[in-house]
Amino acid sequence: MMPDNCPPWIDPGKAFRLIVSCATYKANLEYGFIDIAEQGHDFWVDLSSGYSLTKFAEDMAAVTIWGPSQQLVVWGVDPESRSEWRVTSDSHLMEMIDARLEDKVMYLSVEVVAKEGYKSAPSSSSAHYHSAVSNGEQCLADSIGFNVADTCSSPNTGDIIDWDALTIIPEGDLDGDATILLDEDKFFEAMGLKAADELAAGDAMGEVPIPAVPNEIQAEMIEAAMLVDDIDAAEPIIDWDRDNPDISVGAVYPCMKDFRLAVKHYAVRNEFELGTEKSDKVRFRGFCKAKGCPWKIRARTQIDSSVRIQIIEGDHKCASRRLLGKMASQGWVAERTVPLLKKNPGMGAAEVKAELESKYNIQIPYQTVWYGKEKAAEKLFGKWDESYDYLYRFKAEVELRSPGSVVEIDTVTVDGKKHFSRFFCAFKASIDGFLGGCRPYISIDSTALNGQWNVHLPAATAIDGHNWMFPIAFGFFDSETKENWIWFVQQLGKALGPMPRLAVCTDACKGLETAVEKVFPWCEQRECFRHLMEDMKRNFTGTEYGKYMWPAARAYTVEKHKRLLDKVLEGTPGVENWLATHHKLLWARSKFSPDIKCDYIKPS
Repeated sequence: MMPDNCPPWIDPGKAFRLIVSCATYKANLEYGFIDIAEQGHDFWVDLSSGYSLTKFAEDMAAVTIWGPSQQLVVWGVDPESRSEWRVTSDSHLMEMIDARLEDKVMYLSVEVVAKEGYKSAPSSSSAHYHSAVSNGEQCLADSIGFNVADTCSSPNTGDIIDWDALTIIPEGDLDGDATILLDEDKFFEAMGLKAADELAAGDAMGEVPIPAVPNEIQAEMIEAAMLVDDIDAAEPIIDWDRDNPDISVGAVYPCMKDFRLAVKHYAVRNEFELGTEKSDKVRFRGFCKAKGCPWKIRARTQIDSSVRIQIIEGDHKCASRRLLGKMASQGWVAERTVPLLKKNPGMGAAEVKAELESKYNIQIPYQTVWYGKEKAAEKLFGKWDESYDYLYRFKAEVELRSPGSVVEIDTVTVDGKKHFSRFFCAFKASIDGFLGGCRPYISIDSTALNGQWNVHLPAATAIDGHNWMFPIAFGFFDSETKENWIWFVQQLGKALGPMPRLAVCTDACKGLETAVEKVFPWCEQRECFRHLMEDMKRNFTGTEYGKYMWPAARAYTVEKHKRLLDKVLEGTPGVENWLATHHKLLWARSKFSPDIKCDYIKPS
């Protein structure tokens, strides 16, 4: 991993770089002592969930070793003043990191010492050997301008291991458990085995001659080769950090549009107002609008159409201030809103406004946020016209790949222009599955969709042999009108064809009841009992209907149903006429046809 490159699995905005130097020490392991040479490590950490000394110890354990009787002592280091201070707690560590968030780098020095109550490692031992963790590498302390200890020398390879002095401590409870004592690759290299393998591999490659390919075979291979051209004009040549762009001399951006977004975002993050002296496809000249601030920037388009920052003059002398939205254009808002909509597609403009203002310390007009959000949604999900065209492509592809499927698109003409009105889809597999393996029962209902297109999604479902829901068809229309329901049920009837027996259960929507009666006049029409009870609560009061109506609906015999319903009619006057007028469909289980094999009193 390149030290200057943030790993792709870490959010650049939450990434932080640690440069660590570790002084030489003796690792007090169970089988003896190991001399560990001075080390230097450079790694990135993710601050999204905070950072602590425990996490730092885990990161260090991945690159070096120490004994169970030893611990890490961490020091913060200032490479310029060469001063250092001990890190004593997690809060202390986070304070140091927060103070360096702008630079995104911190230097640490680590010592491995004995825990309290344990003896320190001896200065010399007959049962030790040297580790080559950093053998042949320059100490990191030298590269940053300070020295932790004079331990940057190569290990002494002249010491001899006294194997008789080693003591094997039996651990009966750990029988069969794997314990990692030393990184295999580093141990392999320390024992000289890696060099031997490389030498053997080199000798083997030299011994095997490369066969000569005759000219006629080469010509045939060239003629038979397939030309692969996978270059995409939309593929970005250069990538850049959109949350924290690099605005320094020599930084390169894919095009002038991306550079303008980057320098504008840089101005927002650093809380100053960017002025533009000249901006076209070839060059950009900008400056800080604060009075007396000497900061200027120059960028120019290169031969390959990329844009390179040529000059940055002066440092910002102006104080940070809360901007009033001058730098937050619709394009800037759109660029920042894309990741928000990826996480929450239904996020409103007010939520986006609050999120951006809180994160970037800026005030943005609501209108700018609304238009920027629309651009972000268009970038993510495409334009409405394009999605309308894709609908016809979807219909053609379904009918090609699944013959027998029914996909219908209905349009209306307004002022000479065609507009989308309704949609219906029933896949061939769903049609065959219902006709061949489900009970002759269909539940039809719709649900409201929220978002930019506030419409309804009607659906027809069935019950299979396991009493599981089985989807038959779905669609879209703007509202639950009688015309829309008739059109949807007509398409459903066309998809299913004539059926000898059928029961259709609907909610209390009169338009849907009318549509079912018109398209399936011979079917057994049922009504959702839950919707009936909700309507009843709005028209009647008392306890009798609440106590006896549900048992009456669930009763299997006509006698029990009549006995329970009579109690309701006696205690709540007017219920009988109301049911006969407004709820004529079947809602009691005792009235259902037994050959339908479905006794649900409400849609599943």
